[in-house]
Amino acid sequence: MSIKLLFTFIISYILFSISKEDIKTMLISEKKLRIFSIFGILYLVIIGLSTSKINTINLIINNIFSMVIVFLLMFSISYLSNKLFRLNSLGFGDIKLSSISTIWLGLEWSFISLAISFLLSSIYFMNGKITNRFKKFHQYPFAPFLSIGIFCSWILDKI
Repeated sequence: MSIKLLFTFIISYILFSISKEDIKTMLISEKKLRIFSIFGILYLVIIGLSTSKINTINLIINNIFSMVIVFLLMFSISYLSNKLFRLNSLGFGDIKLSSISTIWLGLEWSFISLAISFLLSSIYFMNGKITNRFKKFHQYPFAPFLSIGIFCSWILDKI
């Protein structure tokens, strides 16, 4: 079995588990986020060691630096929505999930995954508004949308 296929199963299982938990509780456990990050770093190490063209340490440092960028971006969105609308639009677990995904995807694919996530979430929200299931500023779990965006980006990058 190839390494990419193995890690595709791992990432899909972790993201499914996180999504299921977020749907039930509107929370994401720290344990699952740690597991997600550990497997992401393990993936980078294996990819780095499997080819002489990639410096493993540089790959890990670049992706962790990118993780900080995504964290700051997502935290800023949450902070601004809180200040402007007095609403917690993104939970801290969602912020962590999106930033940890950068370890797996890199910066470019992380932004693509965020775009997919926000697009799918907005379609879901608009459907809820049209059918009168959602009120103004209705909160719903965002991790399933993040997970779909992360997984789609992962697959698109590996094709």
